[in-house]
Amino acid sequence: MIDIGTFSDTLAQYRKHGWQLARLLVNGEPSPELSGLIGSASVHESAFDAAWFTRSALPGTTTWELRYLGPSPLALVSVVGEDADLEAELEFQQERLVEMVSRKIPSKEGKNGTS
Repeated sequence: MIDIGTFSDTLAQYRKHGWQLARLLVNGEPSPELSGLIGSASVHESAFDAAWFTRSALPGTTTWELRYLGPSPLALVSVVGEDADLEAELEFQQERLVEMVSRKIPSKEGKNGTS
């Protein structure tokens, strides 16, 4: 679940530096408070909570940043050209984020010494 106070602070920090919230990835239904913060950003169901922020980059490109909204902040950045397959690039980065986050979270099997 996304902590509303922390998300609000994160959103303010990104906006201060010219980023716009484009997409919100949520594990479950977003709360009314969260829905009130995201404006026109699209909401997508996901196995993890994260936010896609975007801003203009060099001519013909857009910078996308995927910010993990879990307990250990993590972000991945992509500069996407206008001729690139945007959805494929975003999906690739989301898969990378899942892999990185799963390495940080100890497995349940490992806790009892069986793996």
